Amino acid sequence: MNTLPRGITGFWKMGQSGIPETDKSLIEKLVNSFKSDSDFWKVRLIEQQADNNFYLLLLSDKNGNHKVGINTTYPFYCGIKSLEDWETVEFCDLPKYITELIPNDFTELQTNFLNEPLKSKHITALNKAELEQIKYWKTEKVGNVIFNKYD
Repeated sequence: MNTLPRGITGFWKMGQSGIPETDKSLIEKLVNSFKSDSDFWKVRLIEQQADNNFYLLLLSDKNGNHKVGINTTYPFYCGIKSLEDWETVEFCDLPKYITELIPNDFTELQTNFLNEPLKSKHITALNKAELEQIKYWKTEKVGNVIFNKYD
């Protein structure tokens, strides 16, 4: 994906056409796929907060704790290493046994893509409100546009 789709940041201005939303039933299907798997003893979904544009799925299994970010506009997901920084998200690739349980309705975004430096080719389809947020927050990585903590 060279050009990010319009609405990926979750921002738009009043008067502009709205942006799409990831179907909530897809999110429920995803959560249920982990809850029904006996290898996971803790599965928790955190809804989008006012200061971000993604759901956070927390998983615990014998190998530890995992975080899955799911964009609220498009059904894109990624592994999240850290949310420590108030401004950015750190990414990681998810283990294969986790990605195999995620329905085909979702598209995985790999860490190498998410960590790419943000270039003009990535943002040509975005709306004015999105471009303003990217400029204001001085976003440097592709992933921090797709999974942002803009408020």
